[in-house]
Amino acid sequence: MEAPAVAQLIGDMARGVAPSVMPPALLPLPRIRVSAELWHEERHVRVIGDAIYAVHCGESARWAVVVSESNTLEAGSVHLIDLAEIRCEVSSGRRGVS
Repeated sequence: MEAPAVAQLIGDMARGVAPSVMPPALLPLPRIRVSAELWHEERHVRVIGDAIYAVHCGESARWAVVVSESNTLEAGSVHLIDLAEIRCEVSSGRRGVS
């Protein structure tokens, strides 16, 4: 998927979350490897993927993550994940809260 199409998709997703707030601000990220554990449609989901955009809508901050591995979500899908749920992964194997 081309970068402008991904940005449009993420913007549309963000507008659906908080449509009454100002338009979302999108900040491209340099593909940060992340993991997260969250609730999605009443299921506990584990995700490993690449964060490609920071999305700010009003007071909320999320990262748009392209899923590479998950127990539930399809690989290649893009999901907005609350920043509080994300852990950054580094090549040394250490993990930390973003």
